[in-house]
Amino acid sequence: MVKQIDILKEISNIYKHMKSIKHIIKEEVITEGFFKDLLARIFQGNDETTEEKVKHSNDIAIILRRNGIDNESVDSLLEDILNSENNEELDFELMKRNINNVLLKKGDKTRNVIKYFTKILNSLEGRPHYDEDLDDEEYYEPEEKEKSLIPKKQFNKEKTILQIELLKMQEWLRTTKKSVIIVFEGRDTAGKGSTIKKFTEHLNPKFYKVVTKDVPTKEERQDWFGRYERDIEPGKIIFFDRSWYNRGIVEPVMGYSSYDEYQSFMAQVKTFEHDLITKGNYLIKFWLSVTKETQSNRFKARQTSPLAYWKYSPNDAKAQEKWDAYTKYKNRVFKLTSTPEAPWIVVDSNDKRISSLNSMRYVLNQVPYEGKNESSIGEPYPEVVTRIR
Repeated sequence: MVKQIDILKEISNIYKHMKSIKHIIKEEVITEGFFKDLLARIFQGNDETTEEKVKHSNDIAIILRRNGIDNESVDSLLEDILNSENNEELDFELMKRNINNVLLKKGDKTRNVIKYFTKILNSLEGRPHYDEDLDDEEYYEPEEKEKSLIPKKQFNKEKTILQIELLKMQEWLRTTKKSVIIVFEGRDTAGKGSTIKKFTEHLNPKFYKVVTKDVPTKEERQDWFGRYERDIEPGKIIFFDRSWYNRGIVEPVMGYSSYDEYQSFMAQVKTFEHDLITKGNYLIKFWLSVTKETQSNRFKARQTSPLAYWKYSPNDAKAQEKWDAYTKYKNRVFKLTSTPEAPWIVVDSNDKRISSLNSMRYVLNQVPYEGKNESSIGEPYPEVVTRIR
């Protein structure tokens, strides 16, 4: 009887904990899947000492033994996590609490634990951290004077590695006549244009296209999806700096579309995307996510920048006023249009350098091009890139 009471208490505690980590994107949130939820918070850090990290690691090992898990691979992974040079930001206490959730997950317990530890270890590899010996300028983006967690030299090194892989992917697309369609959506200042620039910096200009649209004509309003489909060409990477989802978010928020136009769009968009995929295209939909504070700071920087002042418009001020309306329509789009074949991928873009690197990693992991160097690409950070279910 005592054991049953203890079990019920443990389940209650786990349930409360799962509720506490439900929201994982700083802006506003939809849950992203079991392991994503668990991983998203544990890299925030809690100023643990080395001794405390060791204690929590030992506690995890004890919990695993009590649950019948005695496996060399599990022990090795846990030891590698503890000994990683990049584990300063890893919250071992939360990782310990999360292990109970992993053990309750359906399926083989040992396999689930190995998957959990492997994802943590993969995310630790190459994780950026401040180097006190570097000048502050190494951490700033000149255009917006934003500080990044990753210094310029490290960023450029990682970016170059990923750009080499992008060229391999581009060549494979050219020869196979397949296309990769990448949608970049997000609030103003989220970094859509700057991220696309980092993708295209060394690509062959003959075999990619960046699509930005002006105000639609009357004819284009009546042929909404055709307006965008005409820009998709075989054998190329197509970057949409905003896309057909203007009608699902921006237009209804700003009052540019009618109720019937909005409803018609929402009823047809999944079919449109399914048709694109069945034609052999790869479709990736990014939502670059920023906080309201980050957006406000970037607006201020734009107005005083001699290189970016032209980006600021009267509509930008309305973006802050209509923040909640954008959130409402964005969440509805996520709920109704994120499908297994065309999911929304949310990228935390409060740090543009980390955002762009992880966006590249995600794309490269989705396309089966020849000559791929998976070890060079790595996995996107789980607390930065999340998939809407």
